[in-house]
Amino acid sequence: MEFKTIEKIGEGIILEKKSKFIGKAFYIENSKQAEEIIEKVKKEHYDARHNCYAYRILEGNCILERQSDDGEPARNSRKSNA
Repeated sequence: MEFKTIEKIGEGIILEKKSKFIGKAFYIENSKQAEEIIEKVKKEHYDARHNCYAYRILEGNCILERQSDDGEPARNSRKSNA
């Protein structure tokens, strides 16, 4: 099975309408490691209103996917026929 993965830790910041969005990317090998990193980031950014995450891991022959929007309001999206 071939797939793309993260080689090194990455971080990006976007400022929009007085809000600051911080994105981080980590290479992980299992769900335990993912949960540890999520908790570490939550402690690092304890004052954040939302801590959203997503991960996808190959464990054995199964793909494990988890995500959370941490209560972030959803946007309605519309498709247009152009």
